[in-house]
Parts: sequence; C-alpha cells; structure tokens
Amino acid sequence: MKKSFYMFLSAASLLSAGPLSVSLLPYGAFLNYGGDTAKEDGYVGGLYASIFYSPNKLELSAEQTHITYNDGSPALNQTDMTAIYTYYQGYHLACKAGIHHLIGDDDATDGGIVGILGVTWYDYLKYDTGVDLYYSRYDNSDPSLTIWQIRPHAGYHFGNYYSADGSFYLEGEYNYIGIEDARLHGLKDSYHSGGLSLSNYKGPWTTTVKGWTGKKVYAVDNGGFTVYNLGEEYKAGAGISVDYAVNPKTHFKIQYDYSKFEQNGNEAYSNTVAAIFGYTF
Repeated sequence: MKKSFYMFLSAASLLSAGPLSVSLLPYGAFLNYGGDTAKEDGYVGGLYASIFYSPNKLELSAEQTHITYNDGSPALNQTDMTAIYTYYQGYHLACKAGIHHLIGDDDATDGGIVGILGVTWYDYLKYDTGVDLYYSRYDNSDPSLTIWQIRPHAGYHFGNYYSADGSFYLEGEYNYIGIEDARLHGLKDSYHSGGLSLSNYKGPWTTTVKGWTGKKVYAVDNGGFTVYNLGEEYKAGAGISVDYAVNPKTHFKIQYDYSKFEQNGNEAYSNTVAAIFGYTF
C-alpha cells in the first residue's frame, strides 16, 4: 500500500528562502484499485511541515489512510508519522537521519518502525549524488520481519530556465531490498529495481514525469515518507505531476501515480490522484 506522497520543498528552495523558513503542505488523495485484488478504493489525508534554520532542516508529517475491500473484509485504517532531520555541511554536503512509524489495523505491520539514513553530495543547480539506507522492522509479524534497503541515486541539471524550453533535472536511482529470513515469510532474499524521473522548470510551472521497473517488496520511497507495508510485490510504476507557483511562497500541485503489483499470485494495479497545497512563511 502506498502510504505517502511526494510532498516537499527542495533543499535548494529552502536554502534560498532565508535564515528561517517554515513550510506547511496539507494534502489529500483518492486511491482506486483494479485487476485481481480485493482492494476497492480509499483515501489519504495528511499534513507535511518543514522547518529550516541554516544549516538545519526538520521535516515532519502525519498521515491517515483508509482503504475499503470488495470481499467483505473490514476497511483498513492506518496512521503514519515521519520525522527527518537534515544537516547541511557547507554548500555541498547534506546528511539526514529520521524515523517513520506505522500504527494500523494490519496486525503484522502495526507498530512498524523504519529507520532512515542518507548522505548527498551536490553542486547547486549542477548535479547531486548520494545514497539512502532504510532499516524496516515489523516485530508483530510472526516471525518478526526485518528489511534492509539501499538506494544509490544521482541527478543532473541542464538547460536554461529562461529559454523557451526551460531548465531540466534528470534523476536516476537503483534500489536493493534485502530481507532477513526471507524464506520464513515466503519471500525472496533480495529484490532489485531502477527508475528515472525528469522535471522541467519553466516560469511558475514545474512538470515531472517518472517511471520505474523491477521488483519491490516492503519498499521505502520518497526519502522515507512513503512505505509499502502490506507485502505486495510491486513490479512497475509511473507518474506525472504539475506544480504551479502562484508566488514564491504559495504552490498548488496535482499528481497522478500508477502502480502494478502482485498480491497472492494475482496481478493488480492502483491509481492515485493527489492534490497538494504548499505555503512557506
């Protein structure tokens, strides 16, 4: 189950906002499922907050998810809470650490904890490269379930913002997921996937397209704000988002995501439409 959405202001925008910047992003989304799955539809609502005081950034989010089923099963409700701290060393190095906590109706993953570590080396508006490490632990699973995920990534800026085509940012990533005692959970020892995203910046508009392929189970995504905790095997995904800056402090964003997954040997898919409002004080 996709548990969060890509809701952030970039480090670059925060760095340019002044010594103190506080951003709030309320958001909501509608979920729809198809194919051979008992999931029917659902909704997500949440609030993301970012506090930046150079060289420190604290990101917080709280989210509520509700999913209904078409086979008579009771609806699933889950609350996700995330906190991530980032320290910017000079103008090229960023190090982060955080935690993601789940509380929900799924007995096996209720109380789950995800530890988040990351380091990124960047040259502003030129390139960035880094690696994220996620440690997921579900003690209520029988037996307990432990997952390691390593995500190396790299991005490159090109183009001219003031040209007819605007400027672009291309990012690639690879994900390795390793599961301890995988056979006891009916899983493979490891899963691998790769993805690309391309963003275009032109005037007040930011448009992003993305896609990935491979296999993921119990994956962590979007820097630690997204957790897939119901054990489906995800096989591919794609998405598009459009962000409009009303002014430098106010943004509206619409996002669509498609995911293909396998549940109990059956092929299924999900559609997600999200709306996000952002304001920086």
